[in-house]
Amino acid sequence: MISKNLLQRIISALMLLPPVVGAIYLGGWWFYGLLLLGGILMMLEWNRMVSSQNPLVDVITLLPVALLPMIFVLLPQSEAILSNPMIMIIVLALVLGVGTFIEISKTKSEKHKTVYYSLLGSAYVSSALIALSWLRSVDEYGLMVLWIFLNVWAMDVGGYFAGKGIGGPKLSPKISPNKTWAGLIGGIVLAMIISYLFSLIFTWGDIGKTWVMGGVVALVAQMGDLYESAVKRRFDVKDSGELIPGHGGILDRVDGIVSAAPFTALVLALYFALG
Repeated sequence: MISKNLLQRIISALMLLPPVVGAIYLGGWWFYGLLLLGGILMMLEWNRMVSSQNPLVDVITLLPVALLPMIFVLLPQSEAILSNPMIMIIVLALVLGVGTFIEISKTKSEKHKTVYYSLLGSAYVSSALIALSWLRSVDEYGLMVLWIFLNVWAMDVGGYFAGKGIGGPKLSPKISPNKTWAGLIGGIVLAMIISYLFSLIFTWGDIGKTWVMGGVVALVAQMGDLYESAVKRRFDVKDSGELIPGHGGILDRVDGIVSAAPFTALVLALYFALG
């Protein structure tokens, strides 16, 4: 029998799927609109999660989320691929994030900690949006971005059913007590199968490499899920929001994509640079 929570998850996913896939396919300003809407919601959820009540902090942290992904909409496709400013921007965002985290550990002021965590969230969300925007610019039909989304969704679905059906040892009981090693393996296996089928159906990429990368991206997505869970636990929050029935907030739904997208972008950028 399907639980109420699972039914809510299925209905929410079916409602969100068409506009998300449509925006990925159309690209350009349509895709930027999707990123802008998602980025603003994620950033507002993050700031509420870390107890930020300062409107000025909201504005400052929203600016890079709203403006930086636009770079790859404005650049012609050939320039977006060849100039590759994405590498510098993502590295800077990650450096900002690491620096912010170091500062958090030094300061004793709760007010300052909140500001630092908000800046960390801005770097965290911006790096994902920049990566997705760049990845969409290197692909005429958005297959690379769609592949990432499908891998992360496969990780979630496979992890859910394998974790519920098999159970067993916990993956990280202190951070996320419901996740199991069986769920991790089940999610990775399903992501690899989806990648293999995706490569066959769309004659996209090297099949031998694609299904392996699908498993790696799924693993990175799971790490992203655990990272957000650790932040929520730090601030004693169950869900980042209540926007999506059965899922919580936008961040709860896309935390895997937020990690998988920059990772994929950096791997692809290195491939372009070395190839």
